[in-house]
Formats: sequence, C-alpha cells, structure tokens
Amino acid sequence: MHRHRKSLEQFWKDFLRMFKKSKVVRVTTFISSCFVAATFALPIWRILPMASEFPFVALHYNIYLGVDRFGPVNSLLYIPLLSLSFLLLNLIIQAYSYRRQKTLTLFFAAATPVITFVLLVAMTLIVLINL
Repeated sequence: MHRHRKSLEQFWKDFLRMFKKSKVVRVTTFISSCFVAATFALPIWRILPMASEFPFVALHYNIYLGVDRFGPVNSLLYIPLLSLSFLLLNLIIQAYSYRRQKTLTLFFAAATPVITFVLLVAMTLIVLINL
C-alpha cells in the first residue's frame, strides 16, 4: 500500500509540474474544458425543458434516411460524458509522460481540444435535429 501511495504522490507532483511549466498544456486544457462545459450545457439548456413533452429524442441523423435512431433523453448525456472522459484520460496520459516524453505530452495536449470540439459539434447537430 505504501508503494502505491508514493506513486500517486509522484503522479500528483508531475501533474502540477506539467501545469506550472507548460503553457501549451494550460491553454489546451482550458479550451478543452470550455468545450466540455458547452457540450454538457447545450442539451441541458435546449433539450431537457422539452423532455416532459417528448420522452424520446432523435439521437442520429443519416443523410439518406433522415433520423434513424431514437432514444430516451438521458442518452444525450453520453456524448458529454465521453468528452469529459477523453479530457481526463488525456490529462492522465500527459502527466505520466511529461517527465520522459514531452513530445507525447504535447501531442495529447493538442489532440484533446480537437476531440472535444468534434464532440461539441456532434452535440450541436443532435440538438438542432431535435428543435
């Protein structure tokens, strides 16, 4: 148990050092956090007020068939949860790789806003389908 505590303490130190020394990590994490917050806020703001009227919402649109997948309103939260998971997972990978491979850290730092932005666009399109 003591060994795991030391490794967690080292991970936390690396995590804080990474944020303190790398402006790229700070900026991309802030941008990604804004995208994740918007991905959560969008369905809560636009779709949840309509949930009492429409218990099922459109979850997928196909250009050939139109809306081809319906589901309960709580299914809309899968995309924001996926976005948050990507952000947290990438931050963990960045912290582990910061001391040894700074290039890998920068790659994950750059990829995180891209992924969260794509998920925000997907959520925006789903919300537009349901309006």
